[in-house]
Amino acid sequence: MDSFNKIHLLSLELIPIINDLDEEPRQVILEHITYCEDCRKLYDNTENFNNTLPKHDYSENVELKPLKKLVQFNNGLKLLMITVRAITLFYIVYSSFKYNGAESVPSLLEYIKSGIFLFYIPAAIFLLVFTFTFFNKKWVWISLVTDLVIIIFLEKVLQLFL
Repeated sequence: MDSFNKIHLLSLELIPIINDLDEEPRQVILEHITYCEDCRKLYDNTENFNNTLPKHDYSENVELKPLKKLVQFNNGLKLLMITVRAITLFYIVYSSFKYNGAESVPSLLEYIKSGIFLFYIPAAIFLLVFTFTFFNKKWVWISLVTDLVIIIFLEKVLQLFL
């Protein structure tokens, strides 16, 4: 196979992407087009096709609105996580009052501490893993700090009211 046929085969492959080539290969193909009728027709068809494509003006700033359903789903998940924490805390406090009564404040606080250990800490760990998986770092830190504050200070806050 002579060099003309080699360049011809390569030109047939590269003409559709001629605008993306470096300058030197582009010049070789353009030089070949001047001698080869088939490649000239392909080049003209390619250029005509490229010129018929509509041009879009990308200079204006277009604000992309997020998908409404995705945002609603994301907000729903956040509300669900907050609700699970609130229901767990309500259950701990309610069951402590129901089964212990208000007779002995120290034993009531002991029931609340054990309820936090048995119910809230596992729920908080699950929700933190869920938050880490599906949300950004800001929500992970907010959840972590909230859970630590509840685990450490809930007993002391309830002690002020009882």
